[in-house]
Amino acid sequence: MEEKAVLRVRDRISAALTVPYVRRAVWLMAGGLAGFLTARGLVFGKYAPFAAAGAAAAPFSTMWAVILGGAVGYLFPSPVDIPARYIAALLAVGAIRWSLSELKSIRDHPVFAPVTAFLPLLSTGIAMVFLNGSLSNVLAMYIAESFLAAGTAYFLRRTVQLLETHRETAVFDSGDVAAVIVSLGVLLLSFSNVTVSHISVGRVLIVLTVLVCARIGGLAGGAVAGIAAGTVQGLSTAGLSYLSGAYGLGGLMAGVFSPLGKFAVAVAFVISNGIASLQVNSTSQVFYGAVEVAAASVLYMLLPQSRRLSNLFTAHGDRLPGDSLRKNVILRLRYTAEAMRSASDSVDRISEKLETTAAADLPHVYGRAAEKVCTGCSQCAVCWRKNRDETQKTFSRLSYPLRERGKIERSDFDVPFLTRCNRAMELRDAVNGEYRELLAKESARMRAEQVRAIVEEHFRSTAQMLGDMAEEFEQYQRFDEDSAEQVREVLRHRELTPIEVCCRIDKFGRMTIEANICRTHGVHINKGQLTREISGACGRTFTQPSVTAAGDTLKLQMCQKPVYAVQRGFAQHAANGASLCGDCAEAFTDGSGRYISVLSDGMGTGGRAAVDGTMTAGMAQSLLKAGIGFESTLKMINSAMLAKGGEESLATLDVACIDLFTGHVSLRKAGAAGTVLRRRKKTEYLEAKSVPVGILPEIAFARSEKDLDAGDMLVMVSDGVTASGTEWLCDLIANYEDDDPQALSERIVERAVKDRADGHEDDVSAVVLLIE
Repeated sequence: MEEKAVLRVRDRISAALTVPYVRRAVWLMAGGLAGFLTARGLVFGKYAPFAAAGAAAAPFSTMWAVILGGAVGYLFPSPVDIPARYIAALLAVGAIRWSLSELKSIRDHPVFAPVTAFLPLLSTGIAMVFLNGSLSNVLAMYIAESFLAAGTAYFLRRTVQLLETHRETAVFDSGDVAAVIVSLGVLLLSFSNVTVSHISVGRVLIVLTVLVCARIGGLAGGAVAGIAAGTVQGLSTAGLSYLSGAYGLGGLMAGVFSPLGKFAVAVAFVISNGIASLQVNSTSQVFYGAVEVAAASVLYMLLPQSRRLSNLFTAHGDRLPGDSLRKNVILRLRYTAEAMRSASDSVDRISEKLETTAAADLPHVYGRAAEKVCTGCSQCAVCWRKNRDETQKTFSRLSYPLRERGKIERSDFDVPFLTRCNRAMELRDAVNGEYRELLAKESARMRAEQVRAIVEEHFRSTAQMLGDMAEEFEQYQRFDEDSAEQVREVLRHRELTPIEVCCRIDKFGRMTIEANICRTHGVHINKGQLTREISGACGRTFTQPSVTAAGDTLKLQMCQKPVYAVQRGFAQHAANGASLCGDCAEAFTDGSGRYISVLSDGMGTGGRAAVDGTMTAGMAQSLLKAGIGFESTLKMINSAMLAKGGEESLATLDVACIDLFTGHVSLRKAGAAGTVLRRRKKTEYLEAKSVPVGILPEIAFARSEKDLDAGDMLVMVSDGVTASGTEWLCDLIANYEDDDPQALSERIVERAVKDRADGHEDDVSAVVLLIE
C-alpha cells in the first residue's frame, strides 16, 4: 500500500508538472534557489563569483529569478567582499543577455556564457581597484576570480543543456560528469561553512557524490568526479588546498576498486584520502577531514542502488542503432498500413466499375432469347417491325411469372402474339434458359461481392492493425539491453530457454518486458518466483507475467507493478436449465498495465449460441493478448463470423479496458447491453447503440471513457439482465454495502432470473469489477 501511495503521489506530481503555469513556477523557484546558493559559495575566503556564473548559464526564462535569488544571497550576512559589487555584476550579466537575446548565433555559442560572466566581474573589479587604490595582488585576485567565474559558467551551461535536452536517459561522458560535479560542488559550497561540531555538511555531501560516481562510473567516473570536487573545495577556503589531491586520489582509487563492490569503494577512498592528507601539518584539520570522509562513507553504504544512475555511465553500444531501427520500423509499418488502405480502395473502385459494365437484367434476357430464336424466322419482320410495340409489351408481361415461378409456359404469351409467332415453344425454352443463366450469374456475383467485402475489410483491418502497432512502437522511448540480458540469465536459471527478450521503456519511464521462450514439456513456470527474480534483476517491481502459447513457443509479457488492482466476480445462468450457456466471459491483463474484461452473448440460447459466444470471446482474448488493437480485433472477429458459413452467426461483444496505472477505463460495445458504473455510492448506466458482430461487413465499436479510483465498481451484464429494466439493477448496485464482487454478481443473476415476467427465458450473466 505504501508503494502504491508513493506511485500515486509521483503520478500526481507528474500530472501537475504538465500544467504550463505550474511547471513555470517550479522552474522559477528552482532558479531563485540556485541563485541564492551560488551567491553563498566562497572562494579564497571572501570572493563569491558563482552567482554571476549561474546567471550567465541559466535558461533565459529563469535568468531573472537566478539574479533575484543571487541578490538576496549577497545581502545576507557573510564574509563576502563588497556585496554591492556582485549585485552590480549580476545586473550587468542580465543586461548583456537581455540585449543580445535576439541574436541566436551569439547567445548559443559555447563561449557566450563564460564571456558574459567574465566581463562584468572583471569590470567591477577594476573599478574597485581604481576607487580604492588597491595593490596589484588584489587586482590579480579579481582577475583570477573572473576567470574562475568564466570556467564555472561553462560547466554550469553544459549541465543546464543536459537538463534541457532530457539527457537523463543518455550516457554521460567524462565531460558531462565533470560539468555535473562542478555544478553540484558550486551549489554545495554554500553548505561548506555549515558545520556540526566542526564537521562541514557541504564537504560530507561532496564526498558522498564522489563515492557514488566512482561506484557506478568506475575509474573514469571516480577520477573525474574526485578532481572536480577537490578543485572546487580546495579553492573555497585557505588551508584546504590539499583537498584537490586528496579527493582526486580518493576518487581515482575508488573507481579502480569499484568492480569489487560498495564496501571496497568506500575503503579505497578512505585510505587514499588519508594518505594524501599526511602532507598537512594541522592534526585537527586532518582529523575533521577524516571524520567528514567517514560520515560520507556511512551515508554511501546506506544508499540503495539506482539503475537509472548506473545507466548514465553505461556505454550502450547499440543505443543509437536501436533508436534508428525503432524509427525505421515505425515508418515502414505506417507505409505498409497506407499501402493496404490504398489496395482496399482500389479493390472497391474496380468492383464498382465491374458492376456497372457487367450489369444484367430481364430485358437483356429477352433480347438474347429473341436473338437466338427470331433470327432467320419468316415472321421476324411482322413481330419486330410491324408489331414491335405489341411484342415488347408481351415480353414485359412475362416478368411477373418469370420471377414468381422461375420459368414461363406457352400460356404466358398473349393470344395475338401466339397467332403471329410459330416458334413460341422455342422462344419459351430460350427465355427460361437465359433466365437460369442470369440467376446463376447473379448468385455468383453476390457471393463474389460478399467475398470482396470480406477481403476489402480484411485489408482495412490489417492496415489499422499495422497503424496500431506503429503507434504502440512510438510510445516506447528506448530499449534497455542490460535489463534484457539480466532477464535472459533469470530465465536460463529457471531452466527456460529464451529465444528473444525485449525490455522497452515508454515515455512515462515504465518498463515492459516481452520474452519468447521455448515451450519445454515437463517444466512448470512458477509465476510468483519468476516475477520476484526478474524484479530483483532489473531493479523494478513487476506484476506476474501474462503467458500466451503459440506453437512451440511461449510468450511472456509483464510490466511494472501498477497503482491499482482489480477484484473480479462472475456469475451466470443458462436458459431453461441447459448445460450450455450462450454467454461467455474472459478477463486478463495484457502485460502492459491494462486489465481487460470481455463479455460476449451469442444470439439465442443453447449450443449454437454457446459456440458463437465462446468463439467471439476467445478470439477477442487471443488477439488482444497478442497486442492487436481493439478496432482491429473487432474487424477480424467480424470477418471470421461472416466467413464461417452455414447459418447466420451473431454475437455481441462488450469490452472494458482499465489502465491500472491511471484508473482510466475505456468501454467498447458492439451490440452489448449497458454497463453500470458506481462511484462513491452513486451509479451511472452507460449505454451506447451499436450492432453485433456477424451482421454487416463494416462494423465499429461504440465507445465511452471514464476515470475510476480505488473503491469504484464496474458491472458488465448481458441483455438477459436488463430485459426487466435497469432501475432495479442500478439500485441494487448502489445500495450494496460489502466489498465482495462475487456475491454481488450472484445476487444480480438471481434477481434477474426471478424478476423476468415476459414468459421467455434467456441466458443471464454478470461481471463485477472492483477497483482496489
